[in-house]
Order: sequence, then C-alpha cells, then structure tokens
Amino acid sequence: MATEKNENKERELDSFLKSAQESRRRPDYDSWYANPHKGNKKNNLVGIVLVVGLIVLIAILLLAVKEMKGIKGMGVEKIIERDAGAGAASPDSTFKIDPGKYQAVFLTNGQVYFGKVNSHSNSYLELLDIYYLQVKPVLQQGEEGNENSNKNPQDQKTELSLVKLGNELHGPLDKMIINKDQVVFIEDLKDDSKVTDAIKRYKQQK
Repeated sequence: MATEKNENKERELDSFLKSAQESRRRPDYDSWYANPHKGNKKNNLVGIVLVVGLIVLIAILLLAVKEMKGIKGMGVEKIIERDAGAGAASPDSTFKIDPGKYQAVFLTNGQVYFGKVNSHSNSYLELLDIYYLQVKPVLQQGEEGNENSNKNPQDQKTELSLVKLGNELHGPLDKMIINKDQVVFIEDLKDDSKVTDAIKRYKQQK
C-alpha cells in the first residue's frame, strides 16, 4: 500500500516538473523572465518624452511672450523719427517731433486727435491745443422741417467738421495725457493741410 502511494507521488511530481518545463519553453514566459521590467521601462520612457516635450513647449511660449512684450514696450518711441526743432521736449532721441507743427495722433480705437505734443515719458505723452473730426449730416433744400421724409438714411450726405476739445458736456480741459500703448502712430501736419487751415480759421474767428 505504501509503495503504491509513493508511486502516485512520484508520478504527480514528474507531471508537475514536465508542466513547469513546458511553461518555461513558451516565448512570452522566456521574454518576461529574461526582462521582467521591460514593460515598465517602456512606460517610463514614454513619460519622460512627454515631460521633455511639455518643458520645451512652455519655454517656447515664454520666449514668444517676452518678445511680444518687448515689441509692445517700444510704443511710439520707435514708430516715428523726425528732425527735432528748437525746444523739442524728448527724453528719448528716437522720438522726435517738430514743436512748430501740429501733430495727428492715431489711437488703437480708430480715433484721431490733432494737437501739439508738448512732452512725453516712456509710458505717456501730453497733447495740447486739441481738435478732432466729427461727422455731421448735411441737410438738403426742402428737407428741413420735413419729418415724413422717406429718404434712405444711407443716401444722407455727411461732412466732416473740426471740433475743439473742451466744448463737450463733461467740460474737459484742453489737455490730454495719452497712454503710449494706445497710440498707433504720430504724424506731423503740413502748414497748408486742410486740418491746419481749419485750426487757423477757428482761432481767427475766436
């Protein structure tokens, strides 16, 4: 009886050893046993590549923002270079205007102011003796007092008139401190320009 039990145990042991040997011959088992951390290494490599790519992207964005700030900080000072006349107020040699002429100051919102640039700093400029253009409708003969006119508003004629700053409802002083970040460019006006002539006529009538 004991002999039979021993034989059964030996057969079970042989069967276990054979199955173990067959398992070790499988390609996937051999691959894992030879390099059990191969999958983890691959995941780690992908993670490192993603982190490096993210760092490079952030660096590029920071560089782009820095360059944009540098361009924005130039403001008006790098936009216009003119021959400065006697008494020109300019702390920066690249910002030169003719103090004997009127200037047109174009803003980012589309508004244009005409006046004389009195002084400026790195961030602001001071404009005096200020005028701006205003659109007014032109009444045709026979239209005045006709409330039932069926004329298309798009066909209404308009004209530009020069308005002196200071006559508005809120009563501003004839002086502006303008942020240079809001300035697109500045131009000197000719002595015989229409705006300059209109300013001269306004002062003569005053």
